[in-house]
Amino acid sequence: MHCASCVSSVERALRESPGVLSARVNLPLAQAAVNFEPATTDLTRIAVAVAAAGYSASPTQVGGGKSAGVALEKRSRQEIVLWRNRLIAAGVLLVPLIFSSYAPPAWHHWTRWLVLAIGSAMQACVGWPYFIGAAKRLRHGGANMDTLIALGTGTAYAAGVAEIFSGSHGMSLMDGGMILTFVTLGKYLEARAKGRASLALQKLLSMAPPVAQIKCGEIVTQVPVEQVLPDEIILIRPGDAIPLDAVVLTGQSDVNQAWLTGEPLPVEKRSGDVLHAGSINGQGSLEARVTAAAGTTWLARTIELVRAAQESKADVQRLTDRVVEWFVPAVLVIALVTLIAWSLSGTDGWRTGMSCAVAVLIVACPCALGLATPAAVLVGSGRGAENGILIKDALALETAGRLTTVILDKTGTITLGQPQVVAIETAAGVSREELLSIAAAAERFSTHPLARAIVQAADALAAPRISARETKVIPGEGLEAVTPSGLALIGNFRLLNSRLIPVPKDKIESLTQQHPGAAPLLVARNGQYLGTIIVADEVAPGSAEAIAALHQLGLTTHLVSGDRRQVAEEIARRMGIQQVLAEVLPEDKQRIVRELQSQKQVVAMVGDGINDAPALAAADLGIAMGTGADVALESADMVLTRHDLLLLPRAIRLSRATLAIIRQNLWWALGYNVVLIPLAAGVLFPTLGIGLPPSLAAAAMAFSSVSVVLNSLRLRMVSI
Repeated sequence: MHCASCVSSVERALRESPGVLSARVNLPLAQAAVNFEPATTDLTRIAVAVAAAGYSASPTQVGGGKSAGVALEKRSRQEIVLWRNRLIAAGVLLVPLIFSSYAPPAWHHWTRWLVLAIGSAMQACVGWPYFIGAAKRLRHGGANMDTLIALGTGTAYAAGVAEIFSGSHGMSLMDGGMILTFVTLGKYLEARAKGRASLALQKLLSMAPPVAQIKCGEIVTQVPVEQVLPDEIILIRPGDAIPLDAVVLTGQSDVNQAWLTGEPLPVEKRSGDVLHAGSINGQGSLEARVTAAAGTTWLARTIELVRAAQESKADVQRLTDRVVEWFVPAVLVIALVTLIAWSLSGTDGWRTGMSCAVAVLIVACPCALGLATPAAVLVGSGRGAENGILIKDALALETAGRLTTVILDKTGTITLGQPQVVAIETAAGVSREELLSIAAAAERFSTHPLARAIVQAADALAAPRISARETKVIPGEGLEAVTPSGLALIGNFRLLNSRLIPVPKDKIESLTQQHPGAAPLLVARNGQYLGTIIVADEVAPGSAEAIAALHQLGLTTHLVSGDRRQVAEEIARRMGIQQVLAEVLPEDKQRIVRELQSQKQVVAMVGDGINDAPALAAADLGIAMGTGADVALESADMVLTRHDLLLLPRAIRLSRATLAIIRQNLWWALGYNVVLIPLAAGVLFPTLGIGLPPSLAAAAMAFSSVSVVLNSLRLRMVSI
């Protein structure tokens, strides 16, 4: 499948097949989800119905395992390599074709045969997929972009051959080669975009481990997750990825569930707490009771949400496909009518009719139509890449022009997404360097995010580096370690209270409240309180300015976060965001997007976490922060390649400008044909003596392509 008309053809073939209740075709993934009555039909008959429409299909299992994701990745990689090789072949042939076409007149007696040879090789090596595609659509009574490409390049080639054998230099062969090269470039870019879409699902599928540790009495066995049933007991060791949704029975540990909530700080889990598949266990061991089978976990549901929402049907492409539906038959009819009319008009009418009919076919070549979108996307995406903005497809450019609402995730989007030391409170007689030195000694070899923040702060302050031994993790409280100056403790209030160490609780809580979402880490040595280190995920520089710029663009902003309500509301207040929703899950984020869309809002979702992937895919415009999770990046339509929210308004301005260029290109390509086809048909020749011979028609066709590219290049000068 190449375009929206292909999707429409496959869906129509599926829905008209006896026994099929519904069908949904996913273009980026090249998949169809079919709901059918087993008593009436089966997958083999459904595949036959697809084949009857001119396409091929085979049944595949797309459940919770990794095989579907691996197959998708392999197929997309093969498609990318295929179009890349064709693009390379086109480029290699086009360069000598252009040089040969513009050789000095004295050389024409032999370069014209070189032009014929290279032009023929171009048609054979690069053009055959389009001709085969057009033939298939013609056999089934339809037309798509392949039909236009085949018609244009075939006509240009035929005209070029005729020119060669009539003693001319065959300039039309070069035109045909340029058409094939630029259209193949568009196909290559399309294949890359579809490859990224399939990788998103592969990333999600790889999050949960393939096996679970099942505990039966004192015996622990490894079982594939697909075979684990609800209510079975699983053992989760330190550092393990959690295989299934479950409830903790025994044990205590910190669990990183950032993929679900977006919160970077691990959450303490103990008996009765819920665990989600794909989360990462900390340094404690847990026993848990499975609550959901592999296909019904939150992770599996997230995969299905992304799979269902990723289908992309851009209005620009639909417009092109609607034009194609009548354009090709209309051009053929006009060419035939032109030939007949001129043949009946006089003694030399047949020759004039042939010339005018060929001119109609050449001037109607779809090169400008084929370049209208990919040329603008290429220039716009290049301009974006220079500014840290990755634009993935035309859908992002199209929807940005109609954008009314922006939903912003908190963690890793408005905030930095990584804990940092934001404040230090020391006891009397204790220096900041001493406090950080002791804390870093205990935390230096820990992989906990808070530990890394403390070590980085100690190194930045050049605190003396001391060694620690006999480090012991106390789940849910902190850790203890033996340092050269005595036994050090670092953790929460519970840790120091359990050792009867007095702490200035009110002062610490007051300091913590100054930083939304902050975690206080208390440090003690030999039973004496030394101070507190405040670690928090701070607001990223430029976030407030970026949100103000969005408001200046006329956009409404919403803050939606899985973090605590108090934290989210404080961040929103500081950023000037009035609409706030906190403590939401991935499914809730997608639901919020859908609700706003039902209110006729055109919604952009900005996020960086795996938990944002369903909402990013469901939104009219998904924008991911480049420092975030791979799945968020793959599910989004646009990516900000560095953590700078100021790129967001720039991305919107750039995409709006690019969309305007695409529309101009399309209208130019269509208007060009509306004006020049009648001229090529010789409508004005009898009265005004104005016509368009095939050579000038080819020049006009080439000019239309150049004008589209030049118009697209204006994007390099647009202020964003």
